[in-house]
Amino acid sequence: MKIGKLLILFAILSIAFAGCDEDEDPGNIMLPRADFAYTPSTPREGEEILFYADPEENSGDIVSWHWSFGDPEGSTSTKRNPYFTYAAAGDYEVVLRVMNAAGNSMEVSRTVTVTPPPPDEFPANIAWSFTSNNTVANINDGSSAPVIGDDGTIYYVESRAGAGSSVLAVTDGGESATLKWVSNAFGGELPNAPSIGPDGNIFINAWVDDRAISKISAADGSILWSGAIGTDVSNNTPAVDSQGNTYHGSRAQGANGGVFSWSPEGEKRWEITGVGAFYAAPVISADESTVYFLNTNEGKIWAVNAADGTQKWTEPVGLDAGIHGSSLSMGADGTIYFTTNTHVAAVTDEGETGALKWAVEVNDASNSGVVIGPDGTLYTGSVGGLLAMNPADGSVLWTYDAEIRESVPAVDMNGNIYVGTTSGLLLIVSPEGELLKELQLGDDVVNSPTIMEDGTVYVEATDKLTIKLYKILVENSGVADSPWPMKGKNVKNTALMN
Repeated sequence: MKIGKLLILFAILSIAFAGCDEDEDPGNIMLPRADFAYTPSTPREGEEILFYADPEENSGDIVSWHWSFGDPEGSTSTKRNPYFTYAAAGDYEVVLRVMNAAGNSMEVSRTVTVTPPPPDEFPANIAWSFTSNNTVANINDGSSAPVIGDDGTIYYVESRAGAGSSVLAVTDGGESATLKWVSNAFGGELPNAPSIGPDGNIFINAWVDDRAISKISAADGSILWSGAIGTDVSNNTPAVDSQGNTYHGSRAQGANGGVFSWSPEGEKRWEITGVGAFYAAPVISADESTVYFLNTNEGKIWAVNAADGTQKWTEPVGLDAGIHGSSLSMGADGTIYFTTNTHVAAVTDEGETGALKWAVEVNDASNSGVVIGPDGTLYTGSVGGLLAMNPADGSVLWTYDAEIRESVPAVDMNGNIYVGTTSGLLLIVSPEGELLKELQLGDDVVNSPTIMEDGTVYVEATDKLTIKLYKILVENSGVADSPWPMKGKNVKNTALMN
């Protein structure tokens, strides 16, 4: 009898359970199920992260969401899709617990790896700026660049201040700069950069007939001597050989146009006149036997014997184009590079004549020049941008968009390129053409940078009608180990290929 009653009870219970619909008891049958993800997928320290969750297929209704972010403070959230920021890098166990109306819950967890923040951009920062507050009428042109003496003194120009145009000597005090002296007895403008001779004294060309070139004492700025050529000089940084002889051209179009050389004592060694204007800064060969000039009237390179001024090439080669204040440069194989308002070009010296190696059309590189990176890549500034070029054929590898005038680029040991723009920026661009950093230095032209062995960069900028000298500190850097890494080849602007 007892067995019969038990069988009946079992049957009743079986029917009761069999008749129960799963949806009618979600607390026991349809458990809550969810998963989550987050963005960004590789978050950084201090970066806001969005966590977002969704019910999985076959999940019962979810009525609550509870997050634990795994940080030391035990931070939590009850939002379905919360934001959270980790204060430090590390691995964090994030747990999401979801619950249904019946109080049933489930958990899912993931390890979130938070990485350190990126470096504070490219490690280049302004250490100081210096200005004499002398008002100028226009920009520093001639692709002006500071030059650095053996004792660390920085020499630069305020070129377009009329009769007040000056050469300044500044002492770098680390976090600030002090004026050492000002030399402004030229009586006219100085539209070029200075250079430094082997005795440590300074050379500068001027728009003054009787002071076309002057030698200035590094000690006090006094003029040691001046040379007259019957006209003035433009955009020519004097090239200096190892003996202290200097070489430059004249901007005159007529009989006074030509090229000139001076001894260290200020005696005119030789001249070639009546041949038109030579705006660009010249370059001296490694053996110091030849000086190369750019004839503006003809758009052609001239090779001149440095010892006596005789013309080496009887038929100079080049491009017939208007040419302005570019700076010549030279590769390790003796290739001469120059820029015009229509082309960047390469010329080889064949002994008795020269040969055009290649010429590439560009959008006005006339006020810049070509420099060489540590891997041999060529760089030049132009109105159309900073150009990276193949030295074999001049083909453009990439272009960084910017308007560049009066700035010859400079290259550091890591292959990064520094160049000034017409909008007051100093750009630092990677060897692949990506912007690493830009520094706002003024409101007009930023000129040619000079890079020191320790990576320090000095550069001039026009700001509110004054010329400012800037010191930029760059970590883990230095000047490129290349044949021609900056204007004038070196920090003394000698343009001597040695």
